[in-house]
Amino acid sequence: MGANRKLNAISRRELLAGAGAAGMLAMMPQLSAAEPVGFMGVNALLAGPLRDILQQSVGREIKDGPFVSTTDNVTRLATPGGANLFDVMIGTTSLSKAGALGPKSGMERVRAFDLSKVPNAAQLETFLKKDVVTRDGQTFMIPVFLGFDTVIYNRKEVQDDDIQSWGAIFEDKYAGRIAWMDTAQQMIFAAGLYLGHAEPEKIKGKDLDEVTNFLIKKKKNVRTFWTTFAQEVGLFASGEVVVAYAPIPVRTELRQKGLDIGSAWVKEGVLSFSQSAYIPKSAKNPEGGEALVNAMLGKDYASEITKVNGYLATTTAGSEGLSEAERTTLGYAIFDGKIKSHELSFPDDISNWITAFNRVKSA
Repeated sequence: MGANRKLNAISRRELLAGAGAAGMLAMMPQLSAAEPVGFMGVNALLAGPLRDILQQSVGREIKDGPFVSTTDNVTRLATPGGANLFDVMIGTTSLSKAGALGPKSGMERVRAFDLSKVPNAAQLETFLKKDVVTRDGQTFMIPVFLGFDTVIYNRKEVQDDDIQSWGAIFEDKYAGRIAWMDTAQQMIFAAGLYLGHAEPEKIKGKDLDEVTNFLIKKKKNVRTFWTTFAQEVGLFASGEVVVAYAPIPVRTELRQKGLDIGSAWVKEGVLSFSQSAYIPKSAKNPEGGEALVNAMLGKDYASEITKVNGYLATTTAGSEGLSEAERTTLGYAIFDGKIKSHELSFPDDISNWITAFNRVKSA
């Protein structure tokens, strides 16, 4: 009961903060007639007008909780009753797959989609089709957005020509005005690519020592490590930092605040990742869940998501009508290979990566 009240409170606060209190309140009687859809995913997926678009499409209220991480979502799936409040859950595809499917056929923790109820999935970008998770001819996970991390920079302080490589966050030119993300996975991936490792996810042993020692050597150039998007936004807004490792929503938010922020299409490849939707077996409203996933893949939502938070829509509707220049600026050129990318996958030796990065931070 307490959890339901908490979700209800969160949903109402966010509804009132969305498209305007008066408009949303006017919608509530219409939406309350149908069973709500419980949602657990990155909260930015319902930011600005996006919640309104989805609720109008499915004709139901969306009740969402505060997203913690992909790992937290997978833990909920594996915990009896942990996913009972949610009809749709979303997490990084490569990190969610094993937990969602379970160890073997028949042990899935999620429902197979009835694809006749998710017709928009047929419009997935070719680039993303490899991320559709299937077993025994059934579909269990569908990508709903693509994110990517790269170097972002303040164009008033940094020349575009200087930012062509991950080296911009490691080398001396902007020493003292650089920020790194406080995570082993992202920083070792970026450093590994810069040092010439074609498959950084496989770094271990002597190669891991090489990358670790490189990061320790270059740490002198770093002003700070950031842990939240809000913290990184603040570092740029205050002028403390002019170059940083960043997920693309940070660039979007800074631009919305009026800062001239560029993103580098680094020659080694931006780090990309898809997040996929799945429906827990314990879902109380799986039909509403399928309707919500279909709406997230539809034109109304796909055409707005990048404007709101920077994430890329996974269906062709997302970039429909964009010029080549716009596709590049927004990142959609990742899909046709005109922007080089490398999947930010789960490292083979993650425990030693974490140990190594702790060495970097304490050095």
